Amino acid sequence: MTPILKILLMSMSLVALSACGGETTPTDSDDFFVPPVMGEVSDDIFDSSRVIQVVVNMPAADFTQMRGEARTLSSIMSACPNPDFEYTDFSATVNIDGDQIDNVAIRKKGFLGSISGARPSIKLNFDTHVQGRTFKGMKRMTLNNDRQDPSHSHQCMAYDLYRAAGLVAPRCNLANVIINGENLGIYSQIESIKKPFLELNYGDKSGNLYEAQVADFGEHLNDKFELKTNKTLNDRSDLRVLSDLLLNDGLSDEAFVAALGGVIDLPEFIKFWAVEALIGHWDSATGNVNNFYVYHDPTDDLFHFIPWGTDGAFTRDNPFKANSGPLYRNMSIASRLFEIASTQQLYFDAINSLLLDHWNEADLLVKLESIQTLSGAPATSYTHMQTFFSGDVDEGIASQRQLLTSAMQGDVAQNTYLLPDEASTCEFPQVTTSLSANFESKTPYDGGSFTFINELGVQVTASMDILALAPGAVKPDALVHALDESTEPGVVALTLVGAGPAPLYLDSYVLQVFVEAPSYKTGSVDLQGIVNNVMLFKVTDANATPVGLQLISVGSSGTITIEQSGDGINTAIKGSIAAHMGFIVAADNAQ
Repeated sequence: MTPILKILLMSMSLVALSACGGETTPTDSDDFFVPPVMGEVSDDIFDSSRVIQVVVNMPAADFTQMRGEARTLSSIMSACPNPDFEYTDFSATVNIDGDQIDNVAIRKKGFLGSISGARPSIKLNFDTHVQGRTFKGMKRMTLNNDRQDPSHSHQCMAYDLYRAAGLVAPRCNLANVIINGENLGIYSQIESIKKPFLELNYGDKSGNLYEAQVADFGEHLNDKFELKTNKTLNDRSDLRVLSDLLLNDGLSDEAFVAALGGVIDLPEFIKFWAVEALIGHWDSATGNVNNFYVYHDPTDDLFHFIPWGTDGAFTRDNPFKANSGPLYRNMSIASRLFEIASTQQLYFDAINSLLLDHWNEADLLVKLESIQTLSGAPATSYTHMQTFFSGDVDEGIASQRQLLTSAMQGDVAQNTYLLPDEASTCEFPQVTTSLSANFESKTPYDGGSFTFINELGVQVTASMDILALAPGAVKPDALVHALDESTEPGVVALTLVGAGPAPLYLDSYVLQVFVEAPSYKTGSVDLQGIVNNVMLFKVTDANATPVGLQLISVGSSGTITIEQSGDGINTAIKGSIAAHMGFIVAADNAQ
């Protein structure tokens, strides 16, 4: 991850985070070319020994609309997502490993980190238009674009390790996705966590299933869990039982542990917690109160935890929670159990057991090599995984085994971050303002400006030309180009630095522009997610390292227009922006 992206992620972290559309006919043409299927096809749709082939044909206008749909970055970062937002269902003809299925519902998927216009994650639903239809036993297919994992190894390897430890986790394999003749490349196919999944793994699908995206247990935090089953009844009292227990300060440690074991499957949770630490799944339940499901199983009347969103696994650093360490406890249950000597020891015992029984570095590297052979991803995309497993003596980087061992011995500093249990003050729609910009790399100094209305209603114009007047022989760049290839596709970041308002130019501002690399070309691209968007910062301390930045607002809608798509050194950059921006009102978000 590039330094500027790390700065922006750190800044973002401080902000509290089905009608059918389109044509009824699935294609603009009668031609539907399907490449020949490679490898031997089996009845197992999650066969991991080969790459399955998914070929989609849909009206071109529908595909264009689907690619462009996304929640606005401003609503997500204001902790106030549009409650009415839904992705549109379109109709398509789909060919999977040579079997053609007509009139399949297709829609985009993703919340923020996986959003891409170039390679959208998608969901296929086989029974939306033909009730009861399945394909190889599945009603739906989830295809993740692995945007944060160019190696295409994180998700399947992570879920395999959960299951090897005896935990319930989705099945996973690789798929090659082609839409309207455009080869979008390798995706991870992940088993959907729906009622068939519950029945298969628990023998009963009638309980409450909750999805958690930045959600923890508490009087108000319970509201952040999204109920996925039994929506009509909408009885969420089971969550209240768990949150009341966590809020009961009058219980002794022994009484709390005993009571907790009557609400959740405690041994299973401790193993779940240990696997999250083992695989470096920082964006997880115990690492980031994110990307997990909880199921209240009627057969044992206990809550069970199910992993999700493991594309960020096998990573050491949590960009949102500095120095949180490898022994995750950024969740109310994990935090409380870690403070109790007996359950902390059970946690350590679970990690050591996993290291002994399921963490063979040589075997993991062989598995990694087999995934690389299937995916065809460049060898460089696997370097971080190899280092994660084995360490790097020359660079002084410990292996994951060494790091966890040191942490359990108390040799690694750790911080705990818990969500505040506060009532939501969310109001929608969010207040927005306008921003316009023009920018150009030129000799001897870059030029341009960006104009916006601040939260006080005052128009501010930040001039990029003013940096030419900065003291010193070496003039700072007002327009900097960077390419971040840690994602697939990569992202071009343009950093615009200006000062304003005239004539005193007392304040400095940074306008960060993100464009997916395939879209960084002559033409216009609509704002979408985080990868095609703009973020406006005020400089709070220009002498700090890194520079102190306060996030002011982020893009809601609008366009980025590129007239010249150079790198600012060998070739010219020129463009403009017209955007609506959402204000970020969180205090003390300087870095």
